[in-house]
Amino acid sequence: MSLVIPEYPPIYSSPLEIQNFVLRRFFLDAQFSKWEMAIHKNLALHKRNQKKRHDKPVSPTVKNIGQKKNVWEIPRKLFHSSIGFPVLYLYSTHADALAIRNVLAILFVMGITADLLRFNIQWFNTIYIKIFGFLMREVEKRDKINGVVFYLAGCILVLSIFPQDIAAISILILSWCDTAASCFGRAFGHLTYKFSSGKSVAGTLGAILTGCLAAYVFWGGWIDHKDIVRTPSWQPEKSVLSLPVLILLTGIIGGSSELVDVWGLDDNFVIPVVAGCLLWVILIGFGFGGI
Repeated sequence: MSLVIPEYPPIYSSPLEIQNFVLRRFFLDAQFSKWEMAIHKNLALHKRNQKKRHDKPVSPTVKNIGQKKNVWEIPRKLFHSSIGFPVLYLYSTHADALAIRNVLAILFVMGITADLLRFNIQWFNTIYIKIFGFLMREVEKRDKINGVVFYLAGCILVLSIFPQDIAAISILILSWCDTAASCFGRAFGHLTYKFSSGKSVAGTLGAILTGCLAAYVFWGGWIDHKDIVRTPSWQPEKSVLSLPVLILLTGIIGGSSELVDVWGLDDNFVIPVVAGCLLWVILIGFGFGGI
């Protein structure tokens, strides 16, 4: 139904026509005024509701709570740090480093193959995440190579190029220092200075302390290195480095290797390689290990 607004008649033929025109014009003006007021009222109400929704504090929904818990990545960190214990056991029981490297190489090929498949086949990715998703970060589930692949690559490289004892302590640093840095950083990082990479002084100090602990466990007399390797990289009776100094140096190396950024590569690869290189330079390159 369309409304027709009467125009002013050019000639009023009678008083009755004038009366009808005035009444019709008044009625339509009143209706338009009501409609205009209703529109303005609705707009004002809509703006108030939007402001209330914007200012209202967001309650912690189930999704938000889950995301907050996932920040700590507890299953991933437990798995990450647990690797250090098999390393100590295998090293102390005279396990063949090259044989271990070959097994890790097979696992590496399987891991990289699985990642290539899940990036290209949706149903495979769904099954993969259901099985291993609890060990993965959200970005790894979407479009990033699994951190385990880099972990294996770092371990394979240090076992291939470094002496057995340096390779073992480098993997310990990866296993324990990286986990400690993450936990200390998330717990206390807001209290200390943060670097441009997002890492914090608190995380680095946690890695240094854990590196010292790893060095004490490895070189503190619990393991007879002479019975395992032909020429230990650190020989206390010949070295200019005392045990406390070596422990402190190893801790600093652990914290530095966790902090450094090498061309944006994954920490799981960078940490053991950087730690192994620094230990090799100090103990063997400069001869401070007493060899």
